[in-house]
Amino acid sequence: MKAVNEQFSEQFADMQKKTMDSLAPMQNMNNVAAQAFERIARKNYDLMGDLVEYAVAQVKVPEGETDMQKVYESRVADTKAFADKVNARAAEYVELAGELGDMVKATATAETEAAAPAPTAKKAAAKKRTAKAK
Repeated sequence: MKAVNEQFSEQFADMQKKTMDSLAPMQNMNNVAAQAFERIARKNYDLMGDLVEYAVAQVKVPEGETDMQKVYESRVADTKAFADKVNARAAEYVELAGELGDMVKATATAETEAAAPAPTAKKAAAKKRTAKAK
């Protein structure tokens, strides 16, 4: 009976190892996804901060200013500055998208290379024969 239990124990351990090995690529991609989420969320947080600052500046009524032309010009200048900030943020998003794409490609390539079976001695010998024949 001990032999049967040992056999089942070995099979269970083998199954557990294979399961963990098969889940490794998903865990690596999950780590990439978590990093991507964090970086995008932080970019969104920065952009929302800019938006709040602009909105608050636009809502405030300038104290003591009676010349509406100056008020208008001030608001236009603030709007242009905000547009420049948004354009800079857009460029940051494009750069971030490229970085995240490279990160995904690197992870996928590493996983593919790790999953590729090692060449057997027979395959290596066959390659040598083919190379010599040429």
